[in-house]
Amino acid sequence: MTILVIGATGNVGRPTVAGLLAKGESVRALSRSEENLAALPDGVDGVIGDLETGSGLETACAGVDRLFLITSNGETETARGLAAVQAATAAGVQRIVFLSVGNPAKEPAIPHYRAKLPIEDAIRNSGAEYTFLRPNFFMQTDLSVVPVIKEHGVYAMPIGSIGNNRIDTRDIADCAVRVLTEDGHAGADYHLHGPDTINGPGAAEVYAKHFGREVHYGGDDVDQWAKPVEAFLPPWLLDSLKKMFLGQQMNGGVADADAIAASADAVGHPLRTFDAFAAELAG
Repeated sequence: MTILVIGATGNVGRPTVAGLLAKGESVRALSRSEENLAALPDGVDGVIGDLETGSGLETACAGVDRLFLITSNGETETARGLAAVQAATAAGVQRIVFLSVGNPAKEPAIPHYRAKLPIEDAIRNSGAEYTFLRPNFFMQTDLSVVPVIKEHGVYAMPIGSIGNNRIDTRDIADCAVRVLTEDGHAGADYHLHGPDTINGPGAAEVYAKHFGREVHYGGDDVDQWAKPVEAFLPPWLLDSLKKMFLGQQMNGGVADADAIAASADAVGHPLRTFDAFAAELAG
């Protein structure tokens, strides 16, 4: 059985590839970057391709049984995802697992969430068996602000005071490996949450504990958050991320005990904690 991972070099894709290899699966990966493909573990069949243009997709999908589709955020995400689904359908891929979000149709609209809706519809209509993974806010999103925390003692992610049950991307990967390699997941929506509800001040407190310094929450001002990153984030994505943070401040992403237990069942082991994640970063 050959499994193609599109988005294999990101925070979810890399541990998914490693997990599939550990189970003895034949793994293929699509990337625009030869350098990124070269960094994947030995045994991965790397294919250079580009979802924007469609180049390499036919080659990547040829002979593939199952696909894990991860589409990066951006203004062209829908078009890229649809191109991947079309190529997979044409190649006769039997199972598609898609990394979506918890509620892509939620109001007020978040553009990079809404971008996933047409991809989901295309997968449902593809004729392939499918499963959607719907994770909460990633712990690994904080990797971009760790240098600021360590140097300045500020947790600058404006996630608000309600909090999210943030999920470690390695747990998402573990769920993906199960869904890609086991039967019994057809048509499932797996909402994936971490065991802890973490808000902005709470995250600052956890980092302070492990980094051995005072850390305070930088506050809810999304425009202030945007100033350091607007030089390298496209305007469409910057606006979408600001709307995401405002939505978190308004509604949070809190999971109840049943949802947390269901997440652990889907992942197949006890869920990684935010405390353990922060401890790793301090090591």
